[in-house]
Amino acid sequence: MTSKYEKELGMDKSITRRDFFIGSSLILGSAAIGSGRDVYGQPNSRGDYSFNVDSDWYGPGGIGDYKQSHGNTPELIKTAHEIRAGRFNTEAEYAADSGEEYDLVVVGGGFSGLSAAYHFNRLNPSGRILILDNHPIFGGEAKRNDFNVNGYHISGPQGSNDFGIPTINGGPDDYFSALNMPREFKYIEPGGSAAGMRIPLDNYDWMTWQERRFDVGHFFQDEANPWVKDVWNKGLNSTPWNKETRDAFTYVRSFDRRETDTPETERWLDSITLKSYYEDELGLPPEVTSYYDPIMASIIGLGCDATSAYWGKYFEMPGFYKTSEYDETLLQSFPGGNAGIARHFVKKLNPEAISGTSFEEILFGKIAFNKLDEESKPVRIRLNSTVVSVKHEGQGKKHERVKIVYSKDGQLSQLNAKTVVMASGGWVNRHILKDLPQNYHRAYSYFGHSPVLVANVALTNWRFLQRLGVSSAIWSKGFGFSCNIRRPMIVGDQSQPLHPDKPIVMTFYAPIYKPGLTRKEQGAMGRAEILGTTFADYERQIREQMVMMFSDAGFDPVKDIAGIILNRWGHAYVNPGLGFRFGANGETAPPDIIRKPYGRIAIGHSELRGHQYWSGAAGEGRRAVESLIDQYF
Repeated sequence: MTSKYEKELGMDKSITRRDFFIGSSLILGSAAIGSGRDVYGQPNSRGDYSFNVDSDWYGPGGIGDYKQSHGNTPELIKTAHEIRAGRFNTEAEYAADSGEEYDLVVVGGGFSGLSAAYHFNRLNPSGRILILDNHPIFGGEAKRNDFNVNGYHISGPQGSNDFGIPTINGGPDDYFSALNMPREFKYIEPGGSAAGMRIPLDNYDWMTWQERRFDVGHFFQDEANPWVKDVWNKGLNSTPWNKETRDAFTYVRSFDRRETDTPETERWLDSITLKSYYEDELGLPPEVTSYYDPIMASIIGLGCDATSAYWGKYFEMPGFYKTSEYDETLLQSFPGGNAGIARHFVKKLNPEAISGTSFEEILFGKIAFNKLDEESKPVRIRLNSTVVSVKHEGQGKKHERVKIVYSKDGQLSQLNAKTVVMASGGWVNRHILKDLPQNYHRAYSYFGHSPVLVANVALTNWRFLQRLGVSSAIWSKGFGFSCNIRRPMIVGDQSQPLHPDKPIVMTFYAPIYKPGLTRKEQGAMGRAEILGTTFADYERQIREQMVMMFSDAGFDPVKDIAGIILNRWGHAYVNPGLGFRFGANGETAPPDIIRKPYGRIAIGHSELRGHQYWSGAAGEGRRAVESLIDQYF
């Protein structure tokens, strides 16, 4: 029975319960996560890890081609943890032989995998390529959530979100030219009573780098006047921070070390944590570090205590660059994030895969799933196919092949490939690459991974934001730490509205980090949290957070929320520890070991860059496939 409180939050609205993907429970037993908890996070007596990931966990998926794949799916979680438990070590030997053989098999259909397939096809047009992807739709974390609210189609990113316009050079990484994508974009201006509001184009720029250009509000819970706008320009003295903290923020935001850096500076920064740099080197109070913790976590997964200072410099955080001198170039975003780029890759590889030919049609055209895996296509994409085993077979360069075993629809199948690109993360590679050399295993032990929860909230209107005069919010207590709306890109008749009386998507990026614990402990606890929390529990937290922040401005969770979609990514971020970039104690940096192909297998994944970003992922996919072409084609 729904309580009065839950009704006031709007928890009884059917729109947030429809379109469930999974109807039956999938119980993960002792193979699972690494949290020491049972179903929905309750401790169990066996000391192992068990989660119930059914429809009540997964939640609704919205409308359209992406509705059955938002974040990690229940089936994928089940199979992934069976891989970790070793279930397929024996079963793989009895997989049905499909008789298929390809010149290249790519494991993973995100940007690394799509790029590897694109470059192989570009250099070997007659070669046969198969992409095996473990989700119901391609793109990795570059997927979108679609809603229909009061007749308006609105979208938000599931994960991979923004892009910068690349320099025109015509080289192999100039994907905007290669994929026939435009380089100039226009965005809707806010209308009605919101005219003139400064609304960001993406979900990141406004946090630090371009905050002076947008209407950003800081929410200080328990204060009489909790909202402070334009903190860094004229609102700093209105915050509840004490004078020492305010002065420290002023100092760190004006500090610039570029003129004093030497060639050894980056190696030194890679040897200390960002927390140590802020507090020991610059003498800042811990309140400053705590403020930047979630911002760093939203970029690279964990906070300042678990990240080397090198990444603070790499991402141009305060303390390395004067914030007043940040580049004026804004990051941009398609309506559903970088799903727009992934769709252009697939359209290039298989023109029949997506209906239409124009930019707008490729963004929103219907996916022809029956065309993705046709035998006649030079590049095939096989979805819902989780690879469980990859290993070399045969002797000598002429006879050697790679055998791949994958699970699809509960059945194991095997096929052969002349070469393989593993465009998948190290958390799975070290389990399924059966002949992975020992030094690769050791290198992978330096990789940590942490999760993120991306929540897209479909609003019937955003008058409460207009009344507050904010388009983005940041806070320190409660669910997540930030949320914002975006200016929609103009995409013909598919353009979304930007009027406070009309629907829009509000996005929460909620990294999960636990300061004080080791990198791997934080990652394990974060995954336990997102796997042990029901959709209803997260929905309640989101609604409560919004009521707390926005109710005084007229926000009504019953009338103003049309739907919520959760995207849970268990290994969204690679967490590069000390020495990740340059190596520690004179040893080779771990990514440089992983980048070397062994036999007919090469690994290419965004984690090798130390952070996940679409262009870096595409670059790693190209590098991996070219290393194989040089040897075998």
